[in-house]
Amino acid sequence: MQLNIYQYIFLFVAVLLVSYAITPKIRDFARKANILDYPGGRKLQASPIAYLGGFAIIIPITFGSLFILFSSINLDSKRELYLGLILPALFISIVGLIDDIFELKPWPRFLSQTVVGVITSFMLYSTGAGIKVFENQVLNSCATIFWVVSVVNALNFIDNMDGLATGISIVASLALFVLSYMNGQYLVAALSLAISAACFGFLYWNKRPASIYLGDSGALYLGFLLAAISIRIDLQNESALIRALVLIFILAIPVIDTTQVIISRILKGKSPFQGGRDHISHLLLNLRLSQSLVMFILISASILFATVAILLAEVI
Repeated sequence: MQLNIYQYIFLFVAVLLVSYAITPKIRDFARKANILDYPGGRKLQASPIAYLGGFAIIIPITFGSLFILFSSINLDSKRELYLGLILPALFISIVGLIDDIFELKPWPRFLSQTVVGVITSFMLYSTGAGIKVFENQVLNSCATIFWVVSVVNALNFIDNMDGLATGISIVASLALFVLSYMNGQYLVAALSLAISAACFGFLYWNKRPASIYLGDSGALYLGFLLAAISIRIDLQNESALIRALVLIFILAIPVIDTTQVIISRILKGKSPFQGGRDHISHLLLNLRLSQSLVMFILISASILFATVAILLAEVI
C-alpha cells in the first residue's frame, strides 16, 4: 500500500531536523576524542576537521526507517528493508569507523564490501529483483556484487571536498525517490527520501568551510545504500542497455571519477587504492578554479545526469 503525502513530509522533516541537531554534538565528541582528519598531502583543509559525521546521517536514517514499521507496507517488504539494506549498511559503516580510527589496509575494506555485495545479491534474487542485464542469473549476481562494491568505493573516493559527497548523495537519493515513487515502490521511495533528508541536515555543517566530515563510516554507508537502492528500482523498460544507463547516470560523477582515477593510476604503475590528488575535483582545482566553482560544476553535472536518468527510465 502507498504511504500518503503527509507521511512522506513527516519522514523528511523529522530526519532532516534530527540530522541537523545532532551533527554539532557528534562533532564536539569527535574533537574531544581526537578523532580528526589532519591536513597535509592530498587533504585540502588547513586545520584538523572532526570525523564521525557519518553518524549524523546513520542515526536519523536508522530510526527514521523504524517509522516504516508503523506504516501500511506489508511485513515481507519491511523485513527486506532491514535484512537487505539497513543491517548491511550498519555493518559496513562499522568497518568504516574502524578504518577512520585505525587506518585499515585496503583488503579488509574490500572484503567487507564484497560481503555486503553478496548479501545484497542474495536478497535481491530471492525476491526476483536485482540487475538483469544478462540472460544468466550467475552473471547478474556477479554484476550486482560488482556494482555494490564499485559504488561504495566511488562515493568514498569522491569524498575529497567539503560537501561534495553529501551533495551528490542528495541528488542521487532524490532521483531514486522519483523513480521508485513513479514505479509504485513506496518503501524504497521512503528510504530514498530519508537519505536525502539526512544529507540535507548534515550539509549545513559539512559545506565549505566544513567543521565535520563524513569519514569512511558515513561515505561507505551512503555508498552502499545508494548502490543497493538503485538496483531495487523496478524499471518497466525492457532494454537492458537503458536499465544499465539509468543506474550509471544516477551516480555518474562518482563512477566517472573512480574510473579515471583507477585507469590513470594503473597506467602510472601505482596502486588504485593509493591516495592522491588526481580526482576530478583536484584536476579542476589545478585549473585555478575556486572550490565553490568546482563544487557548483560537479553538483550541476550530477543533477543533469540524474535528470537524464529519469527521462531514460520514464520516457524512452
